[in-house]
Amino acid sequence: MDDIKVSVIVPVYNSERYLEKCLDSLINQTLKEIEIICVDDGSTDSSPEILERYSKKDNRIKIITQKNKDVGAAREAGLKIANGEYVAFSDNDDWLALDAFEKLYNNAKSNDSDVVIFKVVFYYSDNDSYIYPKSLNLENYFNEGTDYNNFTFKAENIKKQVMNTLFAPWFKFYKLEFLKKHNFYFKENITYPDVPFHVQTLLKAEKLSFCPEYLYFYRRNHQESMLLISKDTPRIFDIFEVIDEVEDFLIINNFCESYKFEFYQFKLGQINFWFLRCGESYQKKYFIRSKEEFLSMGLSEVKLRKLPKKYKDIYLNIVKFDSYNEVELLNEIKELENKIKKCTKENNKLKQKINSLKSSKVLKITKPFRKFKKLLKD
Repeated sequence: MDDIKVSVIVPVYNSERYLEKCLDSLINQTLKEIEIICVDDGSTDSSPEILERYSKKDNRIKIITQKNKDVGAAREAGLKIANGEYVAFSDNDDWLALDAFEKLYNNAKSNDSDVVIFKVVFYYSDNDSYIYPKSLNLENYFNEGTDYNNFTFKAENIKKQVMNTLFAPWFKFYKLEFLKKHNFYFKENITYPDVPFHVQTLLKAEKLSFCPEYLYFYRRNHQESMLLISKDTPRIFDIFEVIDEVEDFLIINNFCESYKFEFYQFKLGQINFWFLRCGESYQKKYFIRSKEEFLSMGLSEVKLRKLPKKYKDIYLNIVKFDSYNEVELLNEIKELENKIKKCTKENNKLKQKINSLKSSKVLKITKPFRKFKKLLKD
């Protein structure tokens, strides 16, 4: 085979229902000079047989088998044997546009970029619908008409995306030489390995580029994802270790001052995200730890006022209460209030529609027609 342009790494764990769709989107890429590294992370279903069958018909597929560890360990195992000029990632239940690697490779080469960021589509299998998230659209940061095949930028130009957005590696395309130079890797035995990897690679990249295409389809609502964890598990406390790792990186690399408020939002947001998903067995302990972490941030009233209201409320909701149940009740009240607002908004829309219909020409025409129809019956 010619020199490998792209190594795509696919962690695989019990994905027999979706794996074929994922592999089909990879073996049929318009860019042919690729290797497909599938890391079977101890699957107990028919996923290993599917991998074997596909590898026999396409010799670009390489299979690594390991005991069940986690998605970070699986990605890291793939990275260790990657030979491509660039590296991409795919989860085993997702799929890519067939021209994804061709477009990403051309963008990366044209810009000589360390990382290419691209667009993602969220797919909901329960109702077969597609959502195109605006929050991941980097076009909002740059001038209309920008030629993205000749345009690079740095993390400071997209600050919100660094610590307060989706952290997954599968909507980014990495130069392998760049990853090796800085010894970037996915930490094993931790529940959220994507987070430090995402922050560190974006901040260290000399050149970032953007491909304004929807190239990755992310399956959101199913139960087989290898990233799902039980809510009632001590692993939920891993998020504190992840936050510390991100903060240490910022300190060592002198990013603390320039990303101070982004880090505040990151820490508050991540702790709150898992606070709302904490299993019953660990709620009291998680609340105490959260309160300690928030108080240790030393957020004065002046700093709090500079934060968006969402994050200020997260901080105050934890700090001013004495138990998990109090905060949970407050969040439930807020959720109900938001539902009421939404229903009121929908109700007003319906009223406007009714009034519009009442005043329409069609209604004015049909009223005399009905009267005439009644006269005929009489």
